[in-house]
Amino acid sequence: MLPVVANNLGRVILEAMIGKFFWLNNELRPVAEAVVPADDINFAYGFGVYEALKVRKGLLYFQELHVDRLLHSAHIIGLEHPYRAADLSHALSELCRANSLEDANIKMLLIGAETAEAARLYIMALAPFFPPRTSYRDGVHTICYQAERPFPEAKSLSMLTSSIAFRSARRAGAYDALLVDRDGFIREGTRTNLFYCDMASKKIIYTPPKYSVLDGVTRRTVIEALNADGIEVVERSLHSRELSKFCGLFLTSTSSKIIPIASVDSQQVPGSSLTRRALKVYNYYLDRYRESLEG
Repeated sequence: MLPVVANNLGRVILEAMIGKFFWLNNELRPVAEAVVPADDINFAYGFGVYEALKVRKGLLYFQELHVDRLLHSAHIIGLEHPYRAADLSHALSELCRANSLEDANIKMLLIGAETAEAARLYIMALAPFFPPRTSYRDGVHTICYQAERPFPEAKSLSMLTSSIAFRSARRAGAYDALLVDRDGFIREGTRTNLFYCDMASKKIIYTPPKYSVLDGVTRRTVIEALNADGIEVVERSLHSRELSKFCGLFLTSTSSKIIPIASVDSQQVPGSSLTRRALKVYNYYLDRYRESLEG
């Protein structure tokens, strides 16, 4: 979640923004006005949804997919609002234009209310996140954490489970925590999707089923890129006891793209040529995406 701090006016200030403007409901506003009422029970209880997008070299990536998922997440949790996809796309474009964004992350927050008309839309630009280059070369350390997100298919503001798991990962010196459900199956990271490879196969990559995870935009586009390159992606649940049977684990997210996993808890994860190929394939896919929009 975005850092917040209370001021003496009984409101909560949204921090860490970049640029001069943010978007509130239907218009641009100065960032000094980016506040949430401190007594807003819907915000405090997490009755809202969000999306995280990226701008790189002036290009906003996968805008339509993120907008559609925000609306889908709102539908899942029963959040009524007056916004259409065209409204959200317009707001994103105006925010990027007004702030002359080159490299940034963008956060969209849709907070519910008692009526659809009272729902509030916040869109803001944040500093971009770039993982260390060594993470792509050497992989990252992860831990397993026993927890399940409520409404796994929705990107909701109810982030307590993920926040506690992520803090545990950070205390352990890990990049992320892999959430393990009550039956022992590894579903996803706190803010990432999981992929893994078979020791024997050179043409199949697995990922947990869509119904049990947040279907990330990067997850979707990685699958599309891999399929186009002749690599089959199969949805398959991964039990924590099976980890030693697989190799080439990697995580996906908007900011990090594809990050190889070097270890899970105390267990080292063997690398895979498929993971290295996936990195190259997805970078090529992103290059082609940029070219298609730049004409």
